[in-house]
Amino acid sequence: MLSKRELNRRMKFARQRAAQAWCDKATEKLVFDSVLAESFSKLLVEDMYAPHLGCATTGEMLEEISARVDLDYKTLGGK
Repeated sequence: MLSKRELNRRMKFARQRAAQAWCDKATEKLVFDSVLAESFSKLLVEDMYAPHLGCATTGEMLEEISARVDLDYKTLGGK
């Protein structure tokens, strides 16, 4: 469960990204729709922070596991 502060931080970033859609050459003449932008921002927050490990490298999976569990490991490359 996210803290209110973290959710607000993520929503602020997502709102900025959603608003950028109206700055694209293909959409710059459209009227900004704040209700649509807010709905899209909520979807962005759900998707942007969900781990997408289906195509992850072994290193990326280890990083995700390490972020969730206190795990001390080293890869063969020494990283």
